[in-house]
Amino acid sequence: MITVVGGTFSKLHKGHKALLNTAIDTGNEVVIGLTSDEYVKKNKIYPAVPYSIRYRTLYNYMIKRTNRFRIRQIDDRNGNAPYEKDYEIIVVSPETYPRSLKINEIRISNGLPPLKIIRVPYVLAQDLFPISSTRIINGEIDANGKRKIPLKIGISTRNEAKIYAVEKFVRRIVKNYSIVKNEDYSLKTQQPFGEDTMELATQRAMASLKDNDYSIGIESGIIYEKFSKKYFDVHYCVVIDRFGNVTRGMSSGFEIPDHIVDRMKRDMTFSEAYSKYFNLEEIDQAEGIIGKLSGDRLKRITLMDEAIRNAFIPRLDPDFYDSTYTPP
Repeated sequence: MITVVGGTFSKLHKGHKALLNTAIDTGNEVVIGLTSDEYVKKNKIYPAVPYSIRYRTLYNYMIKRTNRFRIRQIDDRNGNAPYEKDYEIIVVSPETYPRSLKINEIRISNGLPPLKIIRVPYVLAQDLFPISSTRIINGEIDANGKRKIPLKIGISTRNEAKIYAVEKFVRRIVKNYSIVKNEDYSLKTQQPFGEDTMELATQRAMASLKDNDYSIGIESGIIYEKFSKKYFDVHYCVVIDRFGNVTRGMSSGFEIPDHIVDRMKRDMTFSEAYSKYFNLEEIDQAEGIIGKLSGDRLKRITLMDEAIRNAFIPRLDPDFYDSTYTPP
């Protein structure tokens, strides 16, 4: 029996290799549908890489792994998959998964059994976006997903501690980056409560997205817990990327003393209420009130770091970029 996989393979990268290796691992002969130059000219936004070059690169990769394969030229997205009776399995990416469902509909209407569909997740680049030929051709990343031009991260803040927290996290995932600080924003309140906290974090992120790869909004706010009838300070983070995907995260929270809450209810921010109660001139932005309350055992920067990390957690999973995502 035969396993089929198709594509343009303009720049053979780790995502392509995951598809091809999965096809090989089925144990069947592998038929690779390689799109024609005419198809590329009509359907791709980048300059066409000649079929002969794409064929040779693909052949050289496959022959090192198996001799049970064939490469066929195809002129449309379906190729001959809807009509070949010997085809048993089709290997697809999340991007091409919907097309495989259409292929099976055609096969059934033609009296042929549907293909078993194996969906291979995207392979993420260093910047946590899926690897694609377009991104490689545009010089953003190399074929292994390493970032070649700086990853641009926007943040709306006048707080240097927030910038430090963002940099601290970003350095863990990519070394080539730039932080773009945005101070052109306005918020409806300086001390958000409840859902207003996430709303303000979102407003911050939206204000600094512009032409950046990511935009990050961080906001601390007060939430009320009904069971204990206590108030807690929590940091929220909203991350928006250039494709419009939004993820959110929050830090652990700590209980605010009642005498501080009483002052906050008289139109003071948490910082103002705490400073007045303890007759403090200024609170260090990185240390924060939690630093004072905990005797420097924990600092505000740690809570910011938690919120940022948790907002990025869904992006670490390739399945986050499902069939609704179309690589550039």
